[in-house]
Amino acid sequence: MTTNQKTTDEISVLNPETGQNIVLKLENMKFLAAGAFSNVYRGIAETGPGQKKEIVIKKTWPKNPGKSKEEDILEMLRRLKHKNIVMLLYSYQKLHKDRTCLGLIFESMPSNLHQYLKSKNRRLDMTEVKLITWQLFRGQAHLQRLEVCHRDIKPQNLLFNPETGLLKISDFGSSFVQSQGEKDSYHVTRYYRPPELILGSKRYGCEIDIWSCGCVFGELLKGRVFLAGKSSVNQVEVIFDALGPPTNEDLKEMRVSNSTSTPIFQNYKTDHNKRSLNFSYLFEQSNFQQEDVNSRVMNEKISLEDMKKATLILRRILVYNPKNRFAGDKLLTNKFFSDLFEGKAVREDNKKIDCLTKKDLEKVQRGDKTTTHETHETRETCE
Repeated sequence: MTTNQKTTDEISVLNPETGQNIVLKLENMKFLAAGAFSNVYRGIAETGPGQKKEIVIKKTWPKNPGKSKEEDILEMLRRLKHKNIVMLLYSYQKLHKDRTCLGLIFESMPSNLHQYLKSKNRRLDMTEVKLITWQLFRGQAHLQRLEVCHRDIKPQNLLFNPETGLLKISDFGSSFVQSQGEKDSYHVTRYYRPPELILGSKRYGCEIDIWSCGCVFGELLKGRVFLAGKSSVNQVEVIFDALGPPTNEDLKEMRVSNSTSTPIFQNYKTDHNKRSLNFSYLFEQSNFQQEDVNSRVMNEKISLEDMKKATLILRRILVYNPKNRFAGDKLLTNKFFSDLFEGKAVREDNKKIDCLTKKDLEKVQRGDKTTTHETHETRETCE
């Protein structure tokens, strides 16, 4: 389907709120994006007389009949209605000749973080960086409490409303529940892939998503991809340059594969220039640091003082030992983010921060275990 083609359709779906089947009339469905295993469309769904809403449909072609793992996870997440997780509204299956199409229907968001960064020439001020990062790590913490490992956190999979600042984690096609099934190490888009996966670990947990979130945070600060390897092997070399090679204890905690990691260590050559070591280039920004693509900072909207504070946080997130990665309630209640909730911080063009309130912080301080049945007023403001 071309991007200009419009379609209409009628489909029968199950309304999860009532348990009854309803007919959705789809209008002006337009192709939005294509993934490796799915196509995404945006349009209007009519659920009843005068009841219309903008929706997004992800169409996939499952290999096996019945519910997919992604659908099971999305249905669980829908019941909890977390404000930083995309909500599945309906699902349906349609038979096309000898293949079954699975349609997942979601609430619509106007943009994703990748598109938003592009529209801003990848330059955001510190308030915007904090706003995005806090919501991202809150969503990730919610998933980890449920033992849901996303396995593909990246800007393209983070829905974003530029007007309100609301962020939602989306695209659970690579996700799994930690306590279930085998784990393949070949997951997570390369720039956001944690070292344990590159080094062949198949015994990993949801801490892999913390690493990916940290890479997104670094990208917001840097104004370009934070750890940009040219291949899987080069990706881990870029990480070694920034953190130094992992210790034996680190390797033990990452549960790496000796057959995968040994040749990588044998061929790795230490970066004697140390341009990117410990991420100090983020605030040093000397001519020497700017010569190399991996230590070149493009975001001049952040002051050196703010960049130093952010780098201290980033250094605690991007560490080898998965258990030591800074995240969850401890990160979210860190004073680094406190100005988001004091009523003084404003976004560009003097926009107020409407999608976060002190109630959000208070919920996190209480463990954020009932995050989610937001009041009608809050949901309307934020969504």
